[in-house]
Amino acid sequence: MDNNQISINADIVLQLMNNTPSGLTYNELKERCHLSDKDLSMAIGWLVRENKIMYLSDLDNDRLYLNVYFYF
Repeated sequence: MDNNQISINADIVLQLMNNTPSGLTYNELKERCHLSDKDLSMAIGWLVRENKIMYLSDLDNDRLYLNVYFYF
């Protein structure tokens, strides 16, 4: 997969996250974006690297939370 496709997938993920304030599970996000695990993981990594989303994990490290940065 090339960088252009990862960027396109990342935009899809970001738009969906912006339009779903109640949040989504990983599987819901994957299903709604129509992406494989690999493609969704790369898109999330791209967004983290671009500082468009941040991630937090709980104390047990069994949940990962993704938050969209808001720019004004």
